[in-house]
Amino acid sequence: MTLPILQTNSISSEEEHLRHLRQKSSSQSAIIVGLVAAVGGFLYGYDTGLINDILEMQYVKAHIPSQKGEFSTHERALITAILSLGTFFGALVAPLISDTYGRKSSIIVSSAILFNIGNILQVSATDVGLLCAGRGVSGLSVGILSAIVPLYQAEASPKWVRGSIVFTYQWAITWGLLIASAICQGTRRIQSSASYRIPIGIQFAWSVALCVGMLFLPESPRFYVQKDNLQLALKSLSKLRRLPDDDADLIEELVEIKANYDYEMSFGKTSVLDCFRSGGGRHKQKLRMATGMGVHAFQQCSGINFIFYYGVNFFSNTGVGNYYLMSFFTYLVNVVFTIPGIVLIEVVGRRKLLMWGGCSMSVSNFIIAIVGVSVQAQQTRSIVSIVFSCCFIACFASSWGGCTWALSADMFSISIRQKAIAITVATNWLVNFVCAFITPYLIDTGQHTAALGNKIFFIWGGFNAFGVVFVYFMVYETKGLKLEEVDFMYMNCENSRVSTKFVSRAIDYSTMPNGTSTAVNTGGKETSSPSTGDPNGFNTDTSVEMADLRQRKTPNNVHLVAHDNMLAPTLSNTSGESSADSTMSTPGVTDYQKYILALREQSGDAMRRTDSSHTSASTHRLFKLNDKKRQSSEAGTSNHTSSFSSNALQDGIGKKGGLVNAALDSDSDDEEDEEGAAPQEKDISDPKDQV
Repeated sequence: MTLPILQTNSISSEEEHLRHLRQKSSSQSAIIVGLVAAVGGFLYGYDTGLINDILEMQYVKAHIPSQKGEFSTHERALITAILSLGTFFGALVAPLISDTYGRKSSIIVSSAILFNIGNILQVSATDVGLLCAGRGVSGLSVGILSAIVPLYQAEASPKWVRGSIVFTYQWAITWGLLIASAICQGTRRIQSSASYRIPIGIQFAWSVALCVGMLFLPESPRFYVQKDNLQLALKSLSKLRRLPDDDADLIEELVEIKANYDYEMSFGKTSVLDCFRSGGGRHKQKLRMATGMGVHAFQQCSGINFIFYYGVNFFSNTGVGNYYLMSFFTYLVNVVFTIPGIVLIEVVGRRKLLMWGGCSMSVSNFIIAIVGVSVQAQQTRSIVSIVFSCCFIACFASSWGGCTWALSADMFSISIRQKAIAITVATNWLVNFVCAFITPYLIDTGQHTAALGNKIFFIWGGFNAFGVVFVYFMVYETKGLKLEEVDFMYMNCENSRVSTKFVSRAIDYSTMPNGTSTAVNTGGKETSSPSTGDPNGFNTDTSVEMADLRQRKTPNNVHLVAHDNMLAPTLSNTSGESSADSTMSTPGVTDYQKYILALREQSGDAMRRTDSSHTSASTHRLFKLNDKKRQSSEAGTSNHTSSFSSNALQDGIGKKGGLVNAALDSDSDDEEDEEGAAPQEKDISDPKDQV
């Protein structure tokens, strides 16, 4: 039996113009969402920038340290690094609240409660102990935000701007550093506790701004899909894309997200250990985790936090006159040169940006180190340190600064995405803590210190060079891919160098219950349109042998249909029992296309207005026709019914009386289906009619 296939016409210039306008509208919405959520990064940047300046304030030195007048090396290391220790634990607990209560709610609660508790402790601090406690609690909040905000930005953004949107998280961090430095410039001469309490207290305003802004943003549609709530998922996606909820492209995007999630969850629920195990529809998991953890580790070992944590102290020791002003200037360079990175990440891609940036950072660090140990003139050393520190910051800001966050948000499957991102981000904070804690012992000139001075830049330059090699062999290119396509890219590309040539593909998981798939190459197009010349609906222009594809059968002996770039759950036999080699824990459907049609119908029904769209009507008519033919061909086998792999689908279809029952109960439609020889091919060149 061959199911009818929808026909699509070539895209006209008018439709191309309409698609461009729709993409522009979606991009504008994503930018707004991304910038508001990025305030979570601003909180971290501001808190980090504060400590660099506060520890050098004369009033603070005279009243906060245990030995009044100067912080010991241990106190300086502890105060600076304790924030990173808090962020480490915060990142690890992020999945517990994010996957339970949602991305939006988690961001609001973390910033409104945890961050402000830590802020209160810091404002109240009169000694090192209370200051450390406050920074630790604030760090817990910042860690949660760092694991959720990039994820939320990635899930809310269309693929053509996703990298740039996530990059704004790093841009917000740079703005936080700059604003903190500017405020401390204005309060550092105050000879009272106001010198440090004013800049710390202003953080309340930033957390309130984040909470209020998030109240007006929609939840991630992928979170609602995880909760089997297609109605809210479609509503959220409609707001994010600025499209009506009955729009064909919008419903199609939701169908793809849902079908992908159904496939992954057909292998069962996931745990933290699954982040490191392949299988269950996931591929090269150890490689992916090593990549995510590695890029975060190399980012923190680049030397950037040495300048931002101890820049004032370092520049004061190199003979720079106004070292506060110099520190402010480095923050300004960081802000300005993050902008090229936001643009370039979707132009040159993640791999090239990281490699170019890493090479430039390594050269800058080695120059500072070599001049520092070989040139005796202090003025020359100071000028070289300033110039190439700014070069290093500029290269970092436009590459490793934001690209690391974007890459880790891209890499993982929906079933483990939050857990995996939490682990990679926790690696970032753990390495950050280690670097922040040991750095004072490496550069100070007191007892039990290494007193490296400029020599420490040899270490940072070496890490930058190793980072470039790591990227070349480990990092796969995710530019221009949907989140649902990344796993398929990892499965088909044998190494990271090949990944740069990967193009969008139509994916069919219907015959391989262990996660292996067949693919139809669409030549880089976002969707594939089945050719009307092929009765099975395959695109005859593909690079895959058509004869071979036609011979492949589902477990119930129904021909496969490669359709519209969808992912589908594994199929079972018509009685609902799993095939012999199936590892699914949930019953399958009788064929792939029928599942997709029903999923589209359910997605359309979620928010359908009284006047149904052409898309929904066409889909419903197709489904009824297919079901009627199946019922007539399987007379006497009433127990051979299909069931969908998602409970949400079952519940939603049941509330409407069931798609199958709706088709059977409509006598007039049944009579028309019986009398009609074959369904008429429908011209659906209008976007409203596309499925």
